[in-house]
Amino acid sequence: MFTLISVQEPVFAFTTGETFAEFCAAQPAELAGLLRRIFAGTRIDPDTQLYLTTYPIWLTCVVIVEDQAPDTALIVPILVRMAEACPRLGLRILSTTMDLTAINELADDDLDLEEDDLDLPLLLFFDEEWNQQAQWGPRPLAAEKRLDAWLAAHPVYEKLLEDDSNDDALALERLVGQLTHQMRLWYNDDLTNACIGEIRAVLEQLESKL
Repeated sequence: MFTLISVQEPVFAFTTGETFAEFCAAQPAELAGLLRRIFAGTRIDPDTQLYLTTYPIWLTCVVIVEDQAPDTALIVPILVRMAEACPRLGLRILSTTMDLTAINELADDDLDLEEDDLDLPLLLFFDEEWNQQAQWGPRPLAAEKRLDAWLAAHPVYEKLLEDDSNDDALALERLVGQLTHQMRLWYNDDLTNACIGEIRAVLEQLESKL
């Protein structure tokens, strides 16, 4: 008698995701270069570095992203830098262009990763038994008011995002570039530390359950 092993086993949901190097290699050259530059410039404060290095819980994380969204370029390098500093934390990147069925089966029942209106990036934390323990995203709380103000000042941006005709693709590309540049200034100012602090708070909450 043969035992059938489903390809939807939890490890498959993880390994179908990409490493940071693989994710960058799959992006257009300009975006790949931006991701690598932001990663190279991302620094973690010494106290958090020590905390991550000695973190006692084994966790597996999956971050779901929209490839060319401004938040992706700013946040993914931070997550990768934190994962590299934490020996017990594995991280993979899944794009909305990939099949999310396997990871969707592992996510909490009230979360449908195949919906079209997800707020991304979305970081999911799983324990050793592949139970979802927490989630974070799409950006640090301190970014929300600034982003809302920028969107209010550029109302055409969201209209262009909703337009599937591609008639104004160049206009959208210019606005994406403007927003990405503005967000880089925010993250260089204080949002990188805010992002690191919020994710550390999630890890501390999980540790407190031990």
